[in-house]
Parts: sequence; C-alpha cells; structure tokens
Amino acid sequence: MSCHHCEHEHHHEHEHHSQKEEKLSIYLYGIAILFLILSLIPVFAPYKIELIVLAILFSGYELLWNGIKNIFHFNFEEETLMTIAVIAAFALGEYVESCLVILLYRFGEFLEERASEKSEDSIKEIVKIKADTANRVINNTIETVDVKEIKVGDTILIKPGEKIPVDGIIIYGESEIDTSTLTGESAPMYVTKENEVLSGGVNLTGAITCRVIRDVEHSTASQIVDLVYEATNNKGKTEKFITKFSKVYTPIVIIIAILIAIVPFIFKLDVKEWILRALIFLVASCPCSLVISVPLSFFTSLGKISKKGMIIKGTKHIENLAKASVVAFDKTGTLTTGKMKIEQIEVFGNNTEETILSYMYSLELLSNHPIGTAIKDYHDDIKQKKVEEYKEIAGHGLYGKIEQKEVLFGNHKLLEQYQVTNDKGIPQNAICLVIERKIAGYITLTEEIRKESKNLVKELKNIGVKKAIMLTGDNEKSGEKIGKELNFDEIKASLLPQEKLKAIEELKQKGENVIFVGDGINDSPVLASSNFGIAMGAGTNIASITADGILISNNLSTLPSMIKTAKRAMKVVKANIIFSLLVKLIVLLLGAIGIAPIWLAILADTGVTFLTVVNAVQNIK
Repeated sequence: MSCHHCEHEHHHEHEHHSQKEEKLSIYLYGIAILFLILSLIPVFAPYKIELIVLAILFSGYELLWNGIKNIFHFNFEEETLMTIAVIAAFALGEYVESCLVILLYRFGEFLEERASEKSEDSIKEIVKIKADTANRVINNTIETVDVKEIKVGDTILIKPGEKIPVDGIIIYGESEIDTSTLTGESAPMYVTKENEVLSGGVNLTGAITCRVIRDVEHSTASQIVDLVYEATNNKGKTEKFITKFSKVYTPIVIIIAILIAIVPFIFKLDVKEWILRALIFLVASCPCSLVISVPLSFFTSLGKISKKGMIIKGTKHIENLAKASVVAFDKTGTLTTGKMKIEQIEVFGNNTEETILSYMYSLELLSNHPIGTAIKDYHDDIKQKKVEEYKEIAGHGLYGKIEQKEVLFGNHKLLEQYQVTNDKGIPQNAICLVIERKIAGYITLTEEIRKESKNLVKELKNIGVKKAIMLTGDNEKSGEKIGKELNFDEIKASLLPQEKLKAIEELKQKGENVIFVGDGINDSPVLASSNFGIAMGAGTNIASITADGILISNNLSTLPSMIKTAKRAMKVVKANIIFSLLVKLIVLLLGAIGIAPIWLAILADTGVTFLTVVNAVQNIK
C-alpha cells in the first residue's frame, strides 16, 4: 500500500511542475503561429524558410525530439509518424504544410489534455477525502499531529467542520456527519455515543471525541483512495484490445506508406506527388482518437459511478456491469437492514399492550437477543421493571420474576415445557408472554426491509435486466415473505454458501451475465464467482473483499443508475470506435488517390479525436 502514499506525495509536486510547463508551451505555441503568419506576408518572403523552421521548432521541439529518438529505436508511435511527416514534407519543399502538420497536431493535443483533465477531476475529488492531521487527546491536552501518527486505541477530538481523519467509535458527544463523499448521500447522518464514524466524512455540528478503531492505512478513506488508484490501472478487454491494435496497426500503416512512396519509381510517375500521398496516408492513419477516447470513456464512467456511492476495482469490470442480465441478491443485511421489527402484537385478558411490552422488554434487556431493540423501536417510552431469579432456557426463551409474578417469554417449546395451555390459536412463529402460567399476549417479528429495496426490481427491469433473484440462507418462510413483498422473479431459500455458489454457476452456464449483491464478509466465494460482485461496504475492511464493486453508500436504489452509466459507457466506446475507423478510411482513400491535402489529414485526425473525447466526457451520466 505504501507505494500509493508516495504516489500521492509526488503527485502535488508533479502537478505544480506540469502547470508551469503547460503555460510555457502555450506561449511558445502562440509565438509559432505568429512566425507562420509572418512567413506568409510578402515583405518577409526572403526569410520564409527561416521563419517556418522557427515556427516548427517553437511549437514542436519536444515532439520532433521524441520522434527522432523513436525512429532510431524502431519504436513506431504517433509521435514517430508525425515526425516523419513533418521532416518529409519540409524536404519536399512543402514548408507551410509541414508547419501546419505540427500546429494542428499540437492543437489536438491541447484539446485532449483538457478533456482528460475534466474526467480526472472526479478521481481527484475522491483523493481529497483524506485528512492530513488529527487532534489527539492525551490527559486532557489536545495536540494536532500528522494523521500517520494516530494508532488504534488513541482518543481523538473531531471539531465541527473538520474531516474525520480515521475510523473510530464515538465515546463522547453527538453531531451530524456529511458522508456524501463516501456514499453520494446528501442528507447528513446523526451520530451519538457508541456509533461508528468513518474517515472521509465531514463533521458538521458538534464536537465529538472518538476511540480510534483503524489506523490511517486501514481506514475507509485510505482504502477508497487506494482502490481508485488501483482501478485506473486495471484495464478491460476493449482497452487492452485498443492498445494491442495500435501496436500492430502502426507498423502496417508505415509499410503501406513506404509502398505508396515507392510506386512512382517503378512506374516512372511524379515522385514528389506520390511521396506526399504517402505522407498523407501516414498522418491520416494515426490511431490517437481510439487510443485516447476508449480509456477515457471507462475512466469517466468510473468517476461517475463513484460519485453515486460505489467504488469499482478497475475499468475492466465496467464491461461486465454493462452486460448484466440477471441480478441476484443476498437477503439479510443486503435487502434488509439486518434488524428485527415487531410485525404484529396481540394482547389477551385484562392486560394492556404497554404492560406486556414492558415485561417483555425487561426480560429481553438481560439477554443478548435483538428482540429488545425491536420492542424499543416499536414503543419509545417503555418502563423497565426489576427482574428476579432470571434465567435463560436455551432454544426456548426466558424466565424471571417481575413484581412477585412468574413470567415466561419464549416460543411454543417453552409453553410445552411449563405446561401452559395454548387455546388461543397462536401462530407458530409467535413469541409468547406468559404471566402466572396464563398467556398474556404475543408478538411476531419480521426483518426490517431497507427503504431502498422497495422499487428495486421494477427499476432494474426498466434498464433491461431480465431477472432479479433472491438467494438466501434463511428459511423458506421468511425468504418467500420478503421476496414476494419485493416482487422478485425467483426466490431460493435455506441455501448453504456452496449452494449459492452453485446457483450462480448454473446461471452463468446458461449464458447469463450475473451480478451478485451481498454482504462482504460471508458471501466472498459467491462475490468472486459472479461476473460482477457487489459488496455492501460500510465500515468493513474494503480492500480484502473479493467483490469487483463496493457499495460504500449501502444504498441499493442507486444500483440501476450505475448499471445504466456502465451501459452508456460501452455504447459511447462502440460509437467512437466505429466513427473513428470510418473517418480514417475515407481520408486514407482520398489521400491515396491524391485528393486530400496533408493538413486535411491532420485535421481529420485532430477533429475525430476531439469529437470522440467530447462524446466520452459528455455522454456518460
């Protein structure tokens, strides 16, 4: 990981340096244009060649130097092609043409740089989420230290307006946190004692004191930044193909150009004209529009998707995301929040709802079941009563004495064990409260469904996904219930991890492109085997998860728009490839026949690059 950190340090120096260079090259470019204009004025006719040489050197010294080096190393890249074209045109006495080649080519380069900077902005934004310093608290004194010095277990103070430097748990204070940089979610999140806060968020309203649970390198913000840097190096099939394509394509073009130049010697034709045609062919065939626009399209969509709250571990995965035909979801913790809530409550005899809830709550508080929280969420103002002789009966429920009465709270097995008559037709999944061997009431629980899951299936269908499937390890009954409520096409329940894996493999064998969305920890094998695995990622150790994408926001409702962005990116890439090759073909033919002048060939190349780049940056949303 540490190499990334050095990268970030060098990054600033490098940026400053390149800005100076850029200014200089723009001045020189302007001077070069001035020289070219002067060379066309009759008064300066005697100095025409000198002025043009100066124009060429001022605007293209770097290009020519690299090109000449490349020729000696037999390295035929773009710059090599341009250098050959400039020198040959000059040697043939086409001075103005030779100067135009360089000026137009450099202009194209300026445009490309602007566009790729624009697409890198979203990546730069992500890097800004890391804080450089933290306020460490030792014996009531606060000192500001470099964030790298903070260790797990340290106490830190985060003031209002500060970035959260490392992941921690609040031990004192309450506040609202802006997590939009991590999750794309604009509404601030309220936090208080015992809540976890993740680095990268911004503390808005109150000062909070936290215990550090991950040092800077393992904190969420650093992991995200590292992943984003890694992602930009992880190239997909189309990108690799384009790189290979230009390696094979350029030498072929040079050979054809040489053949075109040799033709006149064999057939005793006009040598100068055929050499010019060869040059036009060389220049027009330059593959830069593809080499630039394809990676740029992927890069832009990576940035756009990360703004929506998902980090993708490489542009290569975008193709799989775009091809999604089936989306499979894990249930607990993915479609549901993992918390329980009371679904139904029944009261018998002369008991009140409040009484039975306070009895249930008082017993539950002593156990570590999640039911206590469900009761508290259902009714805010519950009185806790004193419990004596408390015991837990494994697999059955709880026993205790409250206000001198014997109280039981548990399932049907508990009723049988204490010989309580069940004449009330109570459902099998109920948890009953028994006071003095009489059933006082019962509750049934259900999992809390994430709000975002509600319209998910419909939205996925709208963007062209064929099927939405739920794969859960939970029992048939709760799986069916939640699956039907969310309109899933298929629900498979009671699955062991290896059975989930088998279900994914079967779908892939049928030729489906499967996205699997699950919990990062226990679904690792399934996440790895699907075509595109998405892990719900808040607060986990992101980098170690086998998923291709990590939904930092935990907000499923953004998934359809992310798939849509990936689809747009692939469309833009295909359109750019077809458009570039068509224009090239036309100009190559015109050049070979001798209709297109050399500057038109350059313009075609620059223009096509510009249009494909604009298409890549503008159309991916």
